[in-house]
Amino acid sequence: MQKKNVLLIENCFLDVILIKESLQQNGEFCNINLFEDGFEAVVQIENLLPDQEGEIPDLIIANEELIVINGVNILSHIKSLNHFYIPVIILTSTGPYGRPPFNKGACSYINKPLEVMDFIEVFKEIKGYWLTMAN
Repeated sequence: MQKKNVLLIENCFLDVILIKESLQQNGEFCNINLFEDGFEAVVQIENLLPDQEGEIPDLIIANEELIVINGVNILSHIKSLNHFYIPVIILTSTGPYGRPPFNKGACSYINKPLEVMDFIEVFKEIKGYWLTMAN
């Protein structure tokens, strides 16, 4: 099985550790490119345009509550990559109060679980579906 590339845009250090551990379990490793703010991620995404060189991520996981450019605003930049389809998962810790941004191109809109074991389990399922079955 080929290594999968994940673009992780997350500014919470603890969440980064848990996500990385969950995606690297069972001896199936992923290349995880971490960006702590949306601006850096947008620059990376824009470098994926056809005339540029770069690794195309198999999955983008973005925190909704980023500073400068949040996870939902990143979706508009991903839409400019009309040569590629990259699934995007938006993470939130604000609960189900807002409207999920499915109409902007998000594949999943997930509330971050508060319990560590639940958090890890969610990302095992994300890995199982988005990086194994759907890709």
